[in-house]
Amino acid sequence: MLEIIRKNAASWLMKFILGAIVVVFIFWGVGTFRSGRLDVMAKVNGEKILVEEFQKAYNSYVERLRKMYGGNIPDALFKRLKVKENVLNQLIDNVLIRQEARRIGLKITDKELQQVILNIPAFKQGGVFDKRLYQMALRNAHLTPVDFENQLRDEMLSRKLQFVMSSGLYCPDNEALSFFKYQNAKLDVEYLKIDASSCVNDVNATDKKLKEWFEKHKERFRTDPQVRLKYLLFSKDEFERAANVTKKEIKEYYNEHLSEFHVPEKRKARHILIKVPRDANATVVEAAKKKIEDLKKKIEKGSSFEDLAEKFSQDEASAKNGGDLGYFTKGTMVKPFDEKVFSMKKGEVAGPVRTVFGWHLIKLEDIKKEYTKPLKEVEKHIAKILKDKKAKKLMWDEANKAYDMIIELGSLEAYAKTSGKKLKETGLFPKESPDPVIGFKPQVLDMIFSLDKGELSSLLEVPKGVMVAELVEKRPPYIPKFEEVKAKVEDAYTEDESLDLCKKKAEKILEMAKKKGIKEVAKKYNLKVKDTGFYKRTDQGAGGKLPFPVAQGALSLSKKKPYPEKVFQSGRSFYIVHLKGFKEDADMKEFSKEKDKIKKRIAASKAQIAFSSWLKHQRETAKIEIIRKP
Repeated sequence: MLEIIRKNAASWLMKFILGAIVVVFIFWGVGTFRSGRLDVMAKVNGEKILVEEFQKAYNSYVERLRKMYGGNIPDALFKRLKVKENVLNQLIDNVLIRQEARRIGLKITDKELQQVILNIPAFKQGGVFDKRLYQMALRNAHLTPVDFENQLRDEMLSRKLQFVMSSGLYCPDNEALSFFKYQNAKLDVEYLKIDASSCVNDVNATDKKLKEWFEKHKERFRTDPQVRLKYLLFSKDEFERAANVTKKEIKEYYNEHLSEFHVPEKRKARHILIKVPRDANATVVEAAKKKIEDLKKKIEKGSSFEDLAEKFSQDEASAKNGGDLGYFTKGTMVKPFDEKVFSMKKGEVAGPVRTVFGWHLIKLEDIKKEYTKPLKEVEKHIAKILKDKKAKKLMWDEANKAYDMIIELGSLEAYAKTSGKKLKETGLFPKESPDPVIGFKPQVLDMIFSLDKGELSSLLEVPKGVMVAELVEKRPPYIPKFEEVKAKVEDAYTEDESLDLCKKKAEKILEMAKKKGIKEVAKKYNLKVKDTGFYKRTDQGAGGKLPFPVAQGALSLSKKKPYPEKVFQSGRSFYIVHLKGFKEDADMKEFSKEKDKIKKRIAASKAQIAFSSWLKHQRETAKIEIIRKP
């Protein structure tokens, strides 16, 4: 149902916001944007993917990676991720999804999109949508509203299509039992751990070896382009003291923006959903309806709505919370559901209610009436908005005057002497790791690194305010001579060699353990055999005893094959593991309690697999033309 889509889309959006907060102005009637750039990147069944569309998606993805890795994306990781190829593939998938959605009449309406945006906490102040936060997010994103609108629509449409395709998928009881037995099986693993640090003393780092190694790996020591700046900073903090806000201005803002402080009526409801496939016949429809009617009778006789929802509802997202949908405003849910909820009395149970998703039983738990927040409650919030706005205007006015004077006087130094403002300098820094005063805005960094020595920048918006900078030094990338980086080379060589020696040692120990037993080999190498004790295969860390890749690798062991084919590595450590014990616990009472949840999980997994398979088939049968290789 729409709640599922709403929650999922919101969850996706929050992840997106953490990477690069962006916004969309669909509420204020900003129409659809059409680019004049019509260069074609690819065609999918004749539908074009423009170069500009690809570039924007690529830039957005790279920016999220930068933020994830603190502004510096490791080269090896960047190559391994195949970013350009993956971005183009995602755009192709989006087109295929849109085409199928059009074929079956599925779409995301403007109202659905609007409701998702309105419900995002990042855009709210005091529980109310805040236009200022919204606009700030747009400025920080460096994207047009329509770019994000299209991305969000694609994500929501994909989820809606998956939901439609999953209707009717089923998990039989015997499949659920097999899964339950598999999940609850327990392993007891004994293991040896060998750290690469124990092999450091075995590394023979002679000058000859280091030089030979350096020649093969010298690219690892190539520097990034670096620049050094002198600059003047106009900090917003300097102007905040002069940015006074009066009571009159606060009141005027409040009266002019009352809609920002209006809190619409919200209702809190629970529901039980029995799904009905879209192509279901009358018998199936009536059978689902009868289930809802039977559940309603149980509630009327005193059964708990929450308990029944948890046990019988097929809306997996809310069932685990007793069918709780939380508070929502009118127009959030699909129309029949929405109309029923907003016509009910508090405490009332209503249904069956039919929607495109099936039959619902609804309980209205609470009503929060609409109201407008009083001025006193939002006074500080408004004062901050106005103060920030004034301080920023004062800052930009001063920076613009200063820039004109700098041009007139001919240098930053001359202006600094005339104005008494302090001229500062950065050290040398690469683009991937800029000086903190610069920040990570791509446009600012692109501008700085495009300057020639002695060239003045335009006014640059940086984290603390506005800056004007002059390039003092520009150092191109180069590979240092061996002597310059000998210490770093030795460290890197020792690190690589000790890891290789450690791996070979662990492989030798594993082969010996297969013949003589793990305890015997441990004695020979003075190693300690550790034991995990029994742990469920669902325990990804073996009770905290093993790192994830090792615990996962141990799942392949069996009584017939108690040792793995190879040693397991985690970081700079190697593990030799041995299956000491295995037992299968199948508590049938517990299975009875968990059965419905397990069946839902398996059905959800089947839905994901089915959608992925469908998408793969669509790609194989579609006419896809790559006009320009990424």
